[in-house]
Amino acid sequence: MNPMLRQGSALLIAAGLAGCTAPEPPVLATPSPKVTAPAPPGNAEVAKRPSDSASDVASDSDDDAAGPSVVSVALDHAGDVLIGQRFSEVEAEGEWHSAGLSDGEAAGACEYYERGSLPEGVAMMVEDDHVQRFDLASIDGSTEAIAQPGPFGLRLGMSEAEALKRLPPGSTRAPHAYDPETGHYLTWQDPGSDLAIRLEIFEGMISTMYWGASGAVELKEGCA
Repeated sequence: MNPMLRQGSALLIAAGLAGCTAPEPPVLATPSPKVTAPAPPGNAEVAKRPSDSASDVASDSDDDAAGPSVVSVALDHAGDVLIGQRFSEVEAEGEWHSAGLSDGEAAGACEYYERGSLPEGVAMMVEDDHVQRFDLASIDGSTEAIAQPGPFGLRLGMSEAEALKRLPPGSTRAPHAYDPETGHYLTWQDPGSDLAIRLEIFEGMISTMYWGASGAVELKEGCA
């Protein structure tokens, strides 16, 4: 993880613990204070930020002054687990189910986990022992039983029109990598931190969503 992501994670955690309004839904409420170790250098893709144009659009909105502090609280965690936190710090906090991506790989390889201390229906991407992003999806790809809302009260199956009402101004749209004819990405970059949220839209509805480090939400398969 590059220095920008380390610095961004530290700043957003401090901002979130300084009295910011807790986001909806309650299950994603502001976590209790924790000391999070800085992330070591890692995959360059994870550190990559979205284009400057996305940040410029968001910064020009009337909500710029209040947006970053509130949004950072919403996008830096799921339950008590923080973006940038070491998985080894939370590993003992429940029984975790892994996707098995790192089986036979060297230490620090990419892995997905669910359950443990995460809210029901939320999985997380871990690389180099550090949490990079959260997905509102099970690691086996099934989303039918997930009723858990994500940041801003967004839900799977919600219409894109409703999602745009709930997201702050400045979202960007791009064709889906695997099915550009029927799907696209809707991405919002927090102008106050290195955090973002991305929605996958098919047939006008949210099919998947993930949030966390801005470079990590751009990744399409595991940590690549």
